[in-house]
Amino acid sequence: MTNVASKPKAYLKVRQKTVRAAMNKLNLDGLLLTLSADLAYLTNFTGEDSIGLVTADDIRLVTDFRYKEQAEIEAGWLRVVLREGKMDTALAQTILGAKVKRVGFEANRATFGQIHALDAEIKKKAGKEAVELVPLEDVLVNIRKVKDDQEIGLIRKSAAIAEEAFTAVREAIEVGQSENYLAGLLVLELRSRGASDASFPVIVGAGANSSLPHYRPGDALVHNDQPLLFDWGALYEGYCSDITRTLMLGRVDAKIKQIYKIVLEAQQAAIAFLRPGVTTQQTDRVARDLIDKAGYKAQFGHGLGHGIGREIHELPTMRRIGGDEELQPGMIVTVEPGIYLPGEGGVRIEDDVLITHSGCEVLTTLDKTFEGCHIE
Repeated sequence: MTNVASKPKAYLKVRQKTVRAAMNKLNLDGLLLTLSADLAYLTNFTGEDSIGLVTADDIRLVTDFRYKEQAEIEAGWLRVVLREGKMDTALAQTILGAKVKRVGFEANRATFGQIHALDAEIKKKAGKEAVELVPLEDVLVNIRKVKDDQEIGLIRKSAAIAEEAFTAVREAIEVGQSENYLAGLLVLELRSRGASDASFPVIVGAGANSSLPHYRPGDALVHNDQPLLFDWGALYEGYCSDITRTLMLGRVDAKIKQIYKIVLEAQQAAIAFLRPGVTTQQTDRVARDLIDKAGYKAQFGHGLGHGIGREIHELPTMRRIGGDEELQPGMIVTVEPGIYLPGEGGVRIEDDVLITHSGCEVLTTLDKTFEGCHIE
């Protein structure tokens, strides 16, 4: 018999208390969870097409028959509302039944259509002044950016699975295999080791395709004397890892070897700089300055890294402009500088790094030395 979650775990109670404190500061008596990652963060419920309503004393889940049993198993303590018709109708009834008057929603995580339909349904049922829907910006994602011990453990496990899977694939690499084949093989190895999936579509870029930062693998074949870039991660119990390694097959072009060493130096310098109190822009600048001075300023156009958690891209974001903030213990960020030479190839090296009270801990351990990434 499957165990039913009859009460929330202690770590969920702590998270819920933090969210309710934020609601009090915003003078809210209700908060909509329209993003699956936010809903899972507070409840452990992972079903789709569902919305949560946080109030002062409970969390109500509006879902449908497909997720009835799943809700009982994952979060049996939730007050579940099973809808049969439209979501906005059931959600309006739930909000009115909870007798909340000022309900927040994440404006950049809900669609205009969702909120417009909900507002119209509430007004139809209870009048114009019944409920105020209050747009918010990144309340939950700012809370989620600092990970608790339970989350850190899951991300650590996710990274370990990702590394084991890659090691198995690396040993199987042969000239003549396609990018698609290797990407599929990597997903198979991830899932066979306990991951529910890759944490994002796996990137495998052979030769000149490695110069496209968010390339999608295709029919291109692996050849000798070319770089081969892998960017992948494991999704484990809802949490993501994100790693990049650039392998060198056969003889290595002098320019590719040069940019590899520059990227590695930039990444190591940024990781050495990471600690509580430094800012995201300062950290980005450490790596960027090294790449700029080496003459490749125009070939490193993306940010240095980003937070990871229930989503593959979370706060904080480490980039040269916008959103500067101090790093805090419990944040987990990627550090992924790169240099990309169109038509020739590119190099990116990426690790997942936990900010600790005294500095940082690199959670990913795969060899990234030039020699360690060279396949004869």
